[in-house]
Amino acid sequence: MDLLPEDVLADILRRLAPRWLATSRCVCRAWRAAVDNRGLLSAVAGLLPRSLAGIFIHHSDDWVTCFLRRPSAGPIVSADLDYTFSGDGDNKVEYSFEVSDHCNGLVLLQGRVVNPATRQWARLPPRPPPPCTGPEYFYVEEYLAYDPTVSPHYEVFSIPRVRRRREPDPRYKLDEQITWDESPITYKKLDPALEELEWPPSPCVIHVFSSRTGTWQERSFLREGAAAGTVAQMRIDTFIGHRYAVYWRGALYVQCQTDFIMRLSLSSEKYQLIQPPVAFVEPCRSFDENYARRLSIGKSEKGVYTVLVDQSRIKVCYQLESHGPWLLQPITSHYYTDPEEFVEAAPEQFEWDSDNDDLLPDNGNRTGYKTFITFIGFHPYKEVIFLNDSLVRVLAYHLNSSKIQDLGYVYPEDELYDLDNRVVCVDASFPYTPCWMRDFPQND
Repeated sequence: MDLLPEDVLADILRRLAPRWLATSRCVCRAWRAAVDNRGLLSAVAGLLPRSLAGIFIHHSDDWVTCFLRRPSAGPIVSADLDYTFSGDGDNKVEYSFEVSDHCNGLVLLQGRVVNPATRQWARLPPRPPPPCTGPEYFYVEEYLAYDPTVSPHYEVFSIPRVRRRREPDPRYKLDEQITWDESPITYKKLDPALEELEWPPSPCVIHVFSSRTGTWQERSFLREGAAAGTVAQMRIDTFIGHRYAVYWRGALYVQCQTDFIMRLSLSSEKYQLIQPPVAFVEPCRSFDENYARRLSIGKSEKGVYTVLVDQSRIKVCYQLESHGPWLLQPITSHYYTDPEEFVEAAPEQFEWDSDNDDLLPDNGNRTGYKTFITFIGFHPYKEVIFLNDSLVRVLAYHLNSSKIQDLGYVYPEDELYDLDNRVVCVDASFPYTPCWMRDFPQND
């Protein structure tokens, strides 16, 4: 085809499905020129996950995930996922509507993968028990890997974790204090031999679901480099909340205990451990674990980023694909100062427009910005982070300009009066990029 005139080649290529048209740019320079010069991708660009539609937010007092949606003149994405239960005979268990991961337009629920943009979904078959020795000491968390520009198929990775041990409550019998499969807690006595095993193991055996085969399969990943420590050393990390993952350029980056990051190469079936930008420190037992240091990872403009929130002090770093040292992107000290030292924006009409870098007003929040700040997520295509201001408001902080946008309440405004004096924390949050391609596999 290299001998064909560009207009003839373009006429052939435009007959390809959107995904294969995007992939054809990688074949050679002539094909890339034909696609780009003729604007062949412009018609399908809107189908790919290239824009931010909103943020899925799961609250500590609710079993259902909410969706903070940006105003849009285009198609609207709904967080109402009731249709995933229609006609299948299931009981509607509310906790099944909790979003536990997001990747390029797909979200993961309990036992389901959903595309909220197209309202297509698929049920996951029951997952096998963890392959680790002594399953009562381990649990798993699931993460999506999906790239619609490469394939319509997705994978779900079941990453093993070390359970944190707690002393049994003397008021109850031990057999009444049952540890369910997904619990990060165990009440069992620890096995000294097991505690000395290195973690993560090599090979690390992981159950992976593939939409291509419709089954869970065991895959073994060999470690390159040293282990992060022992099983016992993983237990010193007291954080039992959600840990995040990023799928980027054929690798799955998973946030693990004691803040190291596991990079799984899906093609070579090997993994590396990336040290955190700031060394892990065992938390003080007297300090409330909900407000202790928390490290998160996400995807943004330059690739894989980390953010460290330590008692409202925030540090953002990103890492290049070469796996070199983390590069620090400091945040100015707006969030450590007295509220009186922070200058409020002038009142004007509020609208969330993530493509607009202008400073926006406080949208009625007359108490000003507080000193207690937590992290919500990264803008997937801009150097912007989303923050939770004093458990009330959602802010967008632009790293390059230090400008701030106030996006709205972190909790549904019509339900705020029901909270009384209860504190509502954000347990998990996922900036959502809709994918409008309809070739979703295993659609029920």
